Amino acid sequence: MFLVFLWSGSVGLWYFFRPVGKREANLLLSFFLGVLALSLLHNLLVNIGIFNNKPRWYFIPIQYTLALGPLLFFYVKSRSYRVFNLQKKDFKHFILPTVQAVSYLLVGFREAIYKDQIWNSLYLPYGKPIEGFLFVIGFSFYLYFSYRFIRYKLKVLDKRQGYFWEVDKMKRMKRMVKGLLFLFAISAASIIGDWVAYQFLGYNLYDIRGYTYIGDLSFTIMVLWVSYYAFRNAFFPSRHRLKDTPPLAVTLQHLFQQEKIFLDDELDARKLSYYLKISKQELTAFLKEPLATLLKRLRLEEVERRTALPIYRNYTIENIGLDVGFPHKTGFRKAKEQKN
Repeated sequence: MFLVFLWSGSVGLWYFFRPVGKREANLLLSFFLGVLALSLLHNLLVNIGIFNNKPRWYFIPIQYTLALGPLLFFYVKSRSYRVFNLQKKDFKHFILPTVQAVSYLLVGFREAIYKDQIWNSLYLPYGKPIEGFLFVIGFSFYLYFSYRFIRYKLKVLDKRQGYFWEVDKMKRMKRMVKGLLFLFAISAASIIGDWVAYQFLGYNLYDIRGYTYIGDLSFTIMVLWVSYYAFRNAFFPSRHRLKDTPPLAVTLQHLFQQEKIFLDDELDARKLSYYLKISKQELTAFLKEPLATLLKRLRLEEVERRTALPIYRNYTIENIGLDVGFPHKTGFRKAKEQKN
């Protein structure tokens, strides 16, 4: 569990500073991985018995499980629609996670005697069951709607014959969410089963040797699964749907003209060379200009083309900039100013 915690935290930290890709989507995935890692650390501390009659460790502020659902949902939405940005109205989804976080922060640094009183009189009989219930219901809700959102997006792409790289991105994200649905169902079943047995039968299932491993193992695999998705998404994009059109110049022309790969906000030299099955050095030597300059030029040309189309008349110029692959509105404005 500790190794998975380190791995998930490292991948999340890398996404926080990731130089390419839509900035908002990167941050949402980074926070999602970070909260998963902290929750796994909490489970690890429970397993080693650090909370057993040790009040000074009660309410360590690392348990932010109610934020997992909203973070996942808005990551899926941000990654699916490049023009999407979090609005003020969306922050209502983070009210309960904020209450949870503030509660832990307010109590977590108090004296041990005070924490012991709150732990035994409020948290164990009331707080913990309510927190568990909200987590199971809330995360299930957001998982379900994330999956529906992806399915709808794939139908749209299928209808308009989307580019291979955007279809593969959505399919990979769909597999990630489906895996989460399966693994979370196991984890939730262990939580609900214990609650039902305790409330109606007066039996604590966690007294059964090995029962805790069911929920812990499923949650650990959940964290590992999301970390694997994030790593593959950044470093090893799918290329099985990419047509083999040698020589290199023909393949490159196909990617930029037919597949319009420059619209991919996550495209960089490493990813493009991976598609072409050559090294970054070979790609740099082959291109007539730096890739960053080429992408900026093609994206600005695409913005000019789209502003003349009636279908984009309700789009702001900044939203069109996001839709053609610029990582954020500031980056688009800067590129536009440099061109002018």
